[in-house]
Amino acid sequence: MELALGMTFFFIIITMIFVAVAIFLPEWIGITGKKAKEIISEQQGDVAPTATDSAVTGAPPSAPSPDKAKHHQ
Repeated sequence: MELALGMTFFFIIITMIFVAVAIFLPEWIGITGKKAKEIISEQQGDVAPTATDSAVTGAPPSAPSPDKAKHHQ
């Protein structure tokens, strides 16, 4: 009985630690947090990838538009 109570207590503590990490440091456990989403959006130029992107079709990437080229300089 003592072993079961000890294991239950240990499970609860580990679960609480996991939840705290998931809330405050989501990138550590593979959850995309707000900051990561902001960085992804910035790197993609606020355009969501589609099925016609070069990674899917194998086509070479297109040149950036002049507006985006000025923005990244």
